[in-house]
Amino acid sequence: MKDLKKENIIATAHKLLNSKLVELEKAIFNVQNAANEESKSSMGDKYETGRAMAQNDRAMLENQKNELLKDISTFENINFEQETEFIKNGSLVHTSIGYILISVSLGKIVESGITVMLISSASPLGTELSGKKAKDSITMNGRQLQIIGIY
Repeated sequence: MKDLKKENIIATAHKLLNSKLVELEKAIFNVQNAANEESKSSMGDKYETGRAMAQNDRAMLENQKNELLKDISTFENINFEQETEFIKNGSLVHTSIGYILISVSLGKIVESGITVMLISSASPLGTELSGKKAKDSITMNGRQLQIIGIY
């Protein structure tokens, strides 16, 4: 843990969330531009089909953006500084399978050469870990997981 700093993990995760938002906004912009170009150059059934596909793509991207904005809001409202004896939202958990940050489902990030899994407290693993303390163990999918430390 000496090379791994919780604040660096949080900063990396925040950058990743924001970069995902930028990518989604670019994709929405590109879909809208493509739809606008299609409307300038097409007429009839082909135009209607292309327009409908663009609207579906944009709606899907807007839904993804809204979900991501919820995740960003959730992430920004987590108190990562409050250390507790028990695992809760905001805890960095050192386990026998690696490090886990209980926050939002973001997948794996690498910080200081160490892989950290970011999971939601509502995920199956997050739910199992919630309320546990160091030296406790849980069984997930038939596999024993030892909790080494909580930061």
